[in-house]
Amino acid sequence: MNTQATPVVSLQAPKDVSVSQVEAELSKIWQSYGENSAARATTFNLLVYEPETIGAASRIASVESIASQSPCRVIDLVTLEGEDQGISAQVAAYCPIQKSRSSLICGEYITLSGAKTSFERVHSILPELLIPDLPVFLWWKDSPAPNTRMFEKLVNLSDRLIMDSATFSNSEADLLKVKAMIQASTQIADLNWQRLAPWQELTAQAFDQPDRRAAVWEIDGITIDYERGNSTQALMFLGWIASRLEWEPVERTSEGGDYDIQHIIFEGRHDLRIKAELAAIPVGDPGEVIGDLIGLRLTASNQNTDACNVFCSESTGCMRMEAGGGAQNYRVHQVSPLSDQSADTLLGQQLQRWGREVLFEESLALVAKILAL
Repeated sequence: MNTQATPVVSLQAPKDVSVSQVEAELSKIWQSYGENSAARATTFNLLVYEPETIGAASRIASVESIASQSPCRVIDLVTLEGEDQGISAQVAAYCPIQKSRSSLICGEYITLSGAKTSFERVHSILPELLIPDLPVFLWWKDSPAPNTRMFEKLVNLSDRLIMDSATFSNSEADLLKVKAMIQASTQIADLNWQRLAPWQELTAQAFDQPDRRAAVWEIDGITIDYERGNSTQALMFLGWIASRLEWEPVERTSEGGDYDIQHIIFEGRHDLRIKAELAAIPVGDPGEVIGDLIGLRLTASNQNTDACNVFCSESTGCMRMEAGGGAQNYRVHQVSPLSDQSADTLLGQQLQRWGREVLFEESLALVAKILAL
């Protein structure tokens, strides 16, 4: 679903202040406007942690995307390269324009910039900047970093951790870190998991008809192609289908080569042996998201079943998936990816949710079993 962003107006452009004067400066902004023109409102706190390498343009886009969803207080922690020169602060106010209202309902944006060592030295100021008695979301725009002081401090301050596994620097190791945090009762949402929804929905629909439901238990082969560079989508999709069909991983081998092929053997119901293949496909233009699924093939040795299906992205086609022989026996499905896969858009959807994502957690638990082989 495409979420149309609401236009945003800046009530106060980013203004440099001292860290100790953040609250005082925010109060001045609101004092300069009457309640009839702009109202100060906050429904939650959002902590954002991001490296300087993400770039100012991306941060501005994030500000507008967040501000257009709900009034909130955003505290953006930008880690800079270089020596520790203390923390610099900026305050701003942004208001989504609502045609049904003559006045503005506005949120606050606080930016703290400094070297990692600076944040570790002054992390105690963060609780003072959060509005009490409101939920706290943490958007960690980097690979997970458990057992580091800053990461653990921010996680402990928050009610829900939001990440994007498409940006993980080490797909397999970082997924295992996420699994360990979930085991430690951390509520986690992965924006990359949301990008799998069209693939999951179409796969489930392929076996939705009453006369085809039994065929899903005959699947004994699955091939997943994904864009080379990040294997998290492929692993999570495999974890999802394996957890739904009660497959237990028993063997894992790596063939390597140009496609970095991996083979995983599962055992299913009634001692069914399932073979899975993951292939990293080089692409010329990977787009904004690294590691998107390209194609998926489900097969069955039982010729009397209707389990054979090919799913492929509309943008890449089905050539490799249909090139294995017997293509006439497959049902071919075109998968339309989310109309907007950007992290900013998906974040807006996550900020409307609450509670654990049980299906994600169960799928990730299966992935952890695969990676442990």
